[in-house]
Amino acid sequence: MVAGLPAEIGVAALAFVSTNVDNGVVAVAMVAAAPPARAHRIAAGQVVGFVVLVLLAAAAAIALFEVPARLIGLLGLVPLALGIRGLIALRHAEAHERAARRAYGAGLTAAALVTIGAGGDNLAVYIPLFRTADAGGRVVTAFVFVVLEILLTLFILSAGRHPRSRALTTRIGAFAAPVLFCVIGVVVLVEANTFGVFG
Repeated sequence: MVAGLPAEIGVAALAFVSTNVDNGVVAVAMVAAAPPARAHRIAAGQVVGFVVLVLLAAAAAIALFEVPARLIGLLGLVPLALGIRGLIALRHAEAHERAARRAYGAGLTAAALVTIGAGGDNLAVYIPLFRTADAGGRVVTAFVFVVLEILLTLFILSAGRHPRSRALTTRIGAFAAPVLFCVIGVVVLVEANTFGVFG
């Protein structure tokens, strides 16, 4: 296990960033496409969707408490596979822009549903992260998630109002998301000592 508070903060931050680049791109595009009066509702919807995903992951981690951490760590293969696929295709940004256009003018509910619907990678990363952490690690992870979600929301509101920022975010997200997926997938596998299953 990676020891120390800085390492726990780093892993939680990496997990958040790797699983929310895509959601952030979607929300930025939605805010950019929607009337200004709806910007805060869209950002709030993204927050609601994220909270739902975290609660689902925590509940699943509790339900899977008796399952060996090494086996739970196999879920790390999901973000790793997503990352490899994304690096090959590099079509994330285009897909998210299509989703944003379909949700033009959407409010809180639609934004939350889009976030939850795209949250398969969140669950794949957060379940083993909560499962393999001790009580202190879970508190640190939750705190880091809260802080970063606040920062992400502020970024969404700011970048979503500027077309140039939106275009830049889309280009960066298309490359950054799969790279970070690969990194967090490996981290999850190592943290859970999953490779020991084959040893």
